[in-house]
Amino acid sequence: MPLRLFLRPRAPKVNSPGPVQVWVGGRPSRLWRWLGPPLVLCGLGGGLALLVLSFRLGLRLMLDPQAVPQGWARLQSQSVSLPPATTLDELRRQAAAEQQQLGVPLPVQGKSGWQVLPLLEADTGAIAALTLYQTQPGPGGSDDEWRAIATLTVDPLPRATVLAPWHSSPQAPTALPTTLPLTKIAPLPPAASASGTWFTLEGIWQEQGLALRYGHLLYIDPQTPQLDLLASWSSPTNRPPQWVDLDGQAPSDLVVDETVGLDPALRGIQVLAGTTPRLQPVSWLRMPVDAGAQAVAYQRALRSARGGLWHPAKTQLAGLKASLGQNWTPAAEAQLRLMERHAAITSQQAGQDWSTPTQQMLALVIDGRWDGALAILEANPDLLPAVIKRLEADQGRLWNRISAAAALPNPDPAVYVWGGLALRARPAQPDRRDGADQDWLNRQSVPTAARQRLTAVLAALSRAEQPAVARVKTATEASTTEASEGGAAIALPPLKAIIGQARPIAAPSSGYAAPGQALDASLGQWYAIELRAINQGRTWQSGGLVIPSGAAPAAVWPAIQPVAQASPQLLQWVSPTTGVAAPITLRGLQLTDGIATLLATGPPANEAALPPLIFSQGALMWLAAGQRQQPESAVVAAAVELAIFDRQPAPASLMDVLDELSQHSLDLTGDGQPERVLTWNQAALNQLKTWGVSVDQNSSKTIILSSNGTVLYSDILASQTLVALTSPAPGSPVELLVYGSGGYQLLSWAAAAQRFE
Repeated sequence: MPLRLFLRPRAPKVNSPGPVQVWVGGRPSRLWRWLGPPLVLCGLGGGLALLVLSFRLGLRLMLDPQAVPQGWARLQSQSVSLPPATTLDELRRQAAAEQQQLGVPLPVQGKSGWQVLPLLEADTGAIAALTLYQTQPGPGGSDDEWRAIATLTVDPLPRATVLAPWHSSPQAPTALPTTLPLTKIAPLPPAASASGTWFTLEGIWQEQGLALRYGHLLYIDPQTPQLDLLASWSSPTNRPPQWVDLDGQAPSDLVVDETVGLDPALRGIQVLAGTTPRLQPVSWLRMPVDAGAQAVAYQRALRSARGGLWHPAKTQLAGLKASLGQNWTPAAEAQLRLMERHAAITSQQAGQDWSTPTQQMLALVIDGRWDGALAILEANPDLLPAVIKRLEADQGRLWNRISAAAALPNPDPAVYVWGGLALRARPAQPDRRDGADQDWLNRQSVPTAARQRLTAVLAALSRAEQPAVARVKTATEASTTEASEGGAAIALPPLKAIIGQARPIAAPSSGYAAPGQALDASLGQWYAIELRAINQGRTWQSGGLVIPSGAAPAAVWPAIQPVAQASPQLLQWVSPTTGVAAPITLRGLQLTDGIATLLATGPPANEAALPPLIFSQGALMWLAAGQRQQPESAVVAAAVELAIFDRQPAPASLMDVLDELSQHSLDLTGDGQPERVLTWNQAALNQLKTWGVSVDQNSSKTIILSSNGTVLYSDILASQTLVALTSPAPGSPVELLVYGSGGYQLLSWAAAAQRFE
């Protein structure tokens, strides 16, 4: 409170008022004058420190995106309140009470009695948690006791993490959910110099034949009872991480194959020794050495690597290694060895024989053989329209390769020709390609010979485009005439979806070209498509369109046009159960005795056991690996025994084989009750063969059981295989798409017979 100071009143003057009492407030405390400046300085210092910390964290995330996930995973894996020791049977009962089930325990290398036990969601098979147990004999010879040492909650991977390899690709899968579960735990093959025990938690997403493998690395140190999730990974090539020696030091390092298409993309991960290993991605951004005066040359090598110029990058970095001597570091060695791996892949691809000149040309471009690729293009000018379309679809990867090659000290003159073609493909269009403007070529020191080659190629492109334009105009006029003559005679319901079987053909010499289309060889690989099923409403019907006799193709095309505009897909098989889907363009049709054969262009043909499959987007679905379950052997045994052995006695080891099957629970008949779809893997098929069962081991085999154990479908003893399911309508049964001696065929649900037929 303010201090009061009483002053003695002075003698009053004449006519002055009486005594005056003065109130005076106390002086401000000196304490605040002393503390104020230091507090301000401390506040400024704290803010500056926080700013620096945020900057360092942001920079670390740019160079090592897994830095925070690794730290968060370690916090998750710290010891929590653990239950007392119990038996495995009791653990199973506890899991069942929570609508969960136990997975297969896995031993920890180097620690006797240590087991990693996954806890699975009963309905999806997704791993919900991992627990590290130490087992020991129970008292008095009873069941072993399982004592929990550490536990870890397992979360699904976000969609963005799984799709990371497609960051610069226009063909990323589109139907992935927001999160993807981890459904399997498997040990990584032990590396020669890796300490501890390494596992990978995995999942597989299958979409239109694509098998996308993803997962999370798990580490267990035998010296400390702790589970460590270290890094997530994703591989479009369906390969787990591989142990390699990148930096020349123990422990061994890891490589994840993130390749999409022909352009190799290997993600290198240094494994740095420590109580808990630290994973450091090999970066093409940072320079991990003190290069001094050669820093510019080092940055040039890294830019070449970022642009996909692996041969110049490794040559430049190998030269710097010799000159830097003792300043060379393991991180720099990892960069060099990863460059060498990329270069080896591109060299192998460029040297192999390809089925089409377009593939050969692309392989040469990826390997940096610009002149060789250009020579193929100059010798085959009819390929120019297809090349321009590929350049139009470029999301920056190809342009970055061109601009990086042009920035080399002595660039191949053919690079400028490819740069001119890239600019011709996408004139004045803003995109993510750095420096991709029309003045780029003017800023380069282009040799006269290269300018002349570019002029000649562009002239050839104009000549190739003119006949196509004329053919399109002629086809449009012809289609208009035919439609006016025969279109009024029939009115076919428009198709909403199709399923067909394709075969590669040469460019058709006859047939009807749709408006705006042409039957031209320069458009790429041609396919003839036989319709196997069509959907004109809510249900599927086998076969193709019912076309009246004498109908003109122009009158039929309006019924096909809706599915042609919806970007149908062509699935090419790379194995009996895996394929790769790509868009296909319907360009016309042929009519023979009232049967329509569609004409289309698409990706280059490949050799496979099954012919290419054509389908409308959203028409088919595949069994999702994330929903796979382990069947209850005792429940399905009787039905499986009846389907395979009829009334003959089954082998005693049948129950062991049933444990190898994969089960998916789906409502296939539309009655609201899930059916059991049992898929046989190769090991189970091999066992059937040893029992004398006549089964085709080269194709996938399936048995479908009702909820009460009735066999609804089985191809174990049939010469066919289940390929896909039609996407169901609410409350309606699905159809089974099978492949047999007669090609692709739809099997519909027959309620009266209680089977698919």
